[in-house]
Amino acid sequence: MRYFFFTFLLLPSLLLQGQTGGNTTFKFLNLSISAKQAALGGKVYTNLKNDIFQPTFNPATLDSTLHNQIGVNYADYISDINYGNFAYARHLKKIGLIYAAISYINYGRFDYADVNGDRHGTFSASEGALILGYAYHIPHSKWHIGANTKFILSALENYSATGLAFDVGLLYLNDRKGIATGLTARNFGLQLSTYQGTKEPLPFEVDLTFAKTFLHAPFKWFVTLENLQKPKIAFVNTAHNTQDPNGNVIEEDITFTDHIFRHLILGVELFPRKRFNVRAGYNFRRGAELSQKDERFGSGFNFGFGLRFNKFEINYAYSNYNYAAGTNFISITVNLNAF
Repeated sequence: MRYFFFTFLLLPSLLLQGQTGGNTTFKFLNLSISAKQAALGGKVYTNLKNDIFQPTFNPATLDSTLHNQIGVNYADYISDINYGNFAYARHLKKIGLIYAAISYINYGRFDYADVNGDRHGTFSASEGALILGYAYHIPHSKWHIGANTKFILSALENYSATGLAFDVGLLYLNDRKGIATGLTARNFGLQLSTYQGTKEPLPFEVDLTFAKTFLHAPFKWFVTLENLQKPKIAFVNTAHNTQDPNGNVIEEDITFTDHIFRHLILGVELFPRKRFNVRAGYNFRRGAELSQKDERFGSGFNFGFGLRFNKFEINYAYSNYNYAAGTNFISITVNLNAF
């Protein structure tokens, strides 16, 4: 039965080709989905202790420790935009570990206005996804595999679109050496219905995280390489342009090193085994793309902390984009087994 369930989630993904480059739709699928992940730089694909949200990004991280846990995450995003996640995991006899989650984003309300600027009411915009996942531990090995299926709905004013996306993930765990490596291919699929008849690619990504826990030191390192499907990821930031003495614009010089570093996210967790944790991370691409010339204002930096109790856990994070924008995250996880 468990093999049938895994095939149901995984096989459609083998028949669909993920697309890269150009504009994509349903970009909310790649937003950070928990305070822990946000504090570590925004993207982590290995297991995070007691994080029920983590299988949304890498389904292979679903394991028995998450059985009967439920969680809610809320992010106060830019302006009046907000988004959130709900997640639950359970072990079913003859099937194994399954996962269900809901992700949504609310863009707020907008004014209807004609060409003269006269207002005629308001409209709203939102998007969401229902996520079903399954994971399997390969017997007598340190390898875990998993797959997600996502049913997506987008409603923008009177327009709507639906989609079907898939994730596949691998996780290698060596607890004796404190090493974990996670690899995912995320959000490959297709639009089932479009806004106005034009199909757009989904926000496909290939990402890799390496994590190391130091057995005799109170911290854990995370190194993530994102968007591996697109080697040349950097682009010119016009905010970094300069002028020569004649007033000619000199564009930012993008080098091979720039492309390399904009794939990189670094994170560190202090006291990973304790009930109180402190986390910090730096996202190189965010720092480069959102900063102003000579005025970085901490763009790309993230930090947070967590408190773990017997029956539940609370985590907070703040992600800094630039001097005008940042996001607060709060995640609450409840262990229903404790009641």
